[in-house]
Amino acid sequence: MSWYVIDAVDRAIERTRTCLFEPLDFMKWLKLAIIVLFIGGIGSFNSGGNGSSFDSSSGNADFSWVPNGFTDFMSDFAHNLSSYSEMALILGILAIIFVLVIILGYIGSVMEFVFVESLVSNNVRVRKYFKKYMGKGLSLYILRLVLMVLVLLTMAIVALPFIFVIGESGFDSGGALAIIGMIFGFITAVVLLVIVLGILGSFINMAIPVSMYPNSGILSALGGVFRQFRTDWKQVIIYWIGRAVLGLVVAIIAGILSLIILVILLLVLGLIDLAFYFILKAILPELLLWSLVVAVLVVQILLLIFVSAMISMPFSVFMKYHMLGFMEKWYNLKMPMFDEQQVFYAISTGQLSEGTIKSDE
Repeated sequence: MSWYVIDAVDRAIERTRTCLFEPLDFMKWLKLAIIVLFIGGIGSFNSGGNGSSFDSSSGNADFSWVPNGFTDFMSDFAHNLSSYSEMALILGILAIIFVLVIILGYIGSVMEFVFVESLVSNNVRVRKYFKKYMGKGLSLYILRLVLMVLVLLTMAIVALPFIFVIGESGFDSGGALAIIGMIFGFITAVVLLVIVLGILGSFINMAIPVSMYPNSGILSALGGVFRQFRTDWKQVIIYWIGRAVLGLVVAIIAGILSLIILVILLLVLGLIDLAFYFILKAILPELLLWSLVVAVLVVQILLLIFVSAMISMPFSVFMKYHMLGFMEKWYNLKMPMFDEQQVFYAISTGQLSEGTIKSDE
């Protein structure tokens, strides 16, 4: 019996090589790195001023001539206004973070489809594919939000007995044993939940290309994946095991490569920063100097993130091609894959015969 997870490795390597290195296109790498980056996956203000002083000896304004009731009112008003301003600032920051998380999550969901389309066609066109799959991306994002809410509710339900035991028994001898048992039970429930989420995530990733080729809804595609799983579940079990091993190997290689390149880059940037710091320290005011240092550090952090994305991108491309190759065999998914289109064109023009292809396979 042939295991599709193993058969897909060679084809994924060949497709990755063709996509990224034939020819080597920097703009293509840049676009794919941006896509992978989106998939993969941030006090108080005191204002003061100088008032006119009626007492030149103290240097402070003398408001003794103002009625006490009015000064108390103004003091309370200023205090309440400051409290409201701080609360509004905190709520505003939280609202901005929440909106950013929502927007980035939606963009990441759309980019899942953009990534698949770019690899299948070997033609990275971010804006065109983004407009094309905005609706599917929204459906995928809503599905993931629903799953996240269910996960949070499950964790809350699992944690309730733990909280109840602590509240009832405290930390005496009997309560301590109950708490230890509850901790082990909670850890077991979390591990099972992680496994279930991993399985659901795998099914959702499989459903993405199924919903694209042919065009169907994400829920309909997910149902098709579940039905195929009931028919041929052994291949998927081996697929999960193989993907875990393959992912570990890829993560180790990518981690070592990233560590080497980023350490070298950090050393180079650090030496440049020190040199410019001591040069500019002699000619710039301290406030301007540190403002410039903060701006440079922000730019360098963004540069490190970009370099990290560029390093990890080829490995993400390989893993996605591997998943697509598995789906071609297991689900019998017909995709307009660029290499198969080239073969079809060669056959139609008489440059290649079907017998040659079968003998090569």
